[in-house]
Amino acid sequence: MTRQCILCGKCLEVCPLLNATRREELGPRAKTELSAMLRDDELLLSGEDVTRLAGLCLGCHRCRKACSHGVDAPGMVSALRGAHPDFKRWLWKTWLTNAGSLWSSGSTVAKLIPKKFQPEKLGRHLKMLAGLKGGVGLEPCLSVRAFPKTYEETPVLLFAGCTANHVQKDWLASARFLLEGLGVHLLPDDFKCCGSGLRAAGCPHEAEDVARHNIQIWRAAGRPKVLVFCASCLAGLSDYDDFSNEPEKNLWQASLTPLAGWIGDVDFLIADDAPASLGYHRPCHHDAADSDFMFLKRILGGRLETASDKECCGFGGVMGLGAPELADQVTSQCWDRLGAMPVVVTGCSACAARLGATAPERVRVGHWLEMINRGSGGRVSSQT
Repeated sequence: MTRQCILCGKCLEVCPLLNATRREELGPRAKTELSAMLRDDELLLSGEDVTRLAGLCLGCHRCRKACSHGVDAPGMVSALRGAHPDFKRWLWKTWLTNAGSLWSSGSTVAKLIPKKFQPEKLGRHLKMLAGLKGGVGLEPCLSVRAFPKTYEETPVLLFAGCTANHVQKDWLASARFLLEGLGVHLLPDDFKCCGSGLRAAGCPHEAEDVARHNIQIWRAAGRPKVLVFCASCLAGLSDYDDFSNEPEKNLWQASLTPLAGWIGDVDFLIADDAPASLGYHRPCHHDAADSDFMFLKRILGGRLETASDKECCGFGGVMGLGAPELADQVTSQCWDRLGAMPVVVTGCSACAARLGATAPERVRVGHWLEMINRGSGGRVSSQT
């Protein structure tokens, strides 16, 4: 049953699009009301109007988390996208389902096209593509001093996600380095993408297909822990619902573990030339504890500043194609908070791509895994 909005306004307080534009018609409540109207009378709006409405949502899910009545405005928008497909939805679906063949080459090509030759309507999209490989990136500055033996021989699966598998392979190498140092039994896998981007784009059948595949990989491995280092992937995996029974669903939820939380006992040494101050961008999809921030704060202490919290990076998926000027307003507000930081670190692949592509000159942006120096570390007991 579709939940009804009770007009409490909690969603308005957390919507990054509304906060950046100050246009209440772009907020979650307006989308919820319009979606309800369409359910009652599909002739109220033209197909063009519905398509435009479907493009005006970042898919950050902040409103869904804030709603005490369980209203899912992003889910309603995704349903509209599915019911009224257009070129932007097709393009996004093609991009997500062909990550292996398109992402790396597409990002490289996008970086090479001079701005003056970029088509006006595709300029922002090319910027997003270029951002997949990041901007200046981060320099390794954290060396492992000692690994604990807490997890020795523990069987685990590592969900790397599309960005690490196809573009930012150094992230995957650093994650594997840390897990091998811990002595875990890293199980082979054949995971596909998490499916969250497909679901948000209005491609529910494709999203369900990858969910079933990934769940089967987990079952075949004996239902072990699944370690994840992208906040958006973790949120996407948490939304899976295709299980044999409720206990299996609960076991899946319990198995999903942020990598940053898993390696909390690793003893790190900070390099002498490490940045004196770093900004932290908190992803919209961070887990309840924000394990990435807690991990970094433990190691970096006062060097790490929480420079963004309510601000969204503005990645937006399909919205980045359909309403790029609005996505830019959201990103601009984020940089208003982050711009003073010479280095910005995050734990989300989409945020790293968006912020890496839009960073001010001389500002470094990247995933925290880029900070790991893989040239050191030993299999000894931690001294901390």
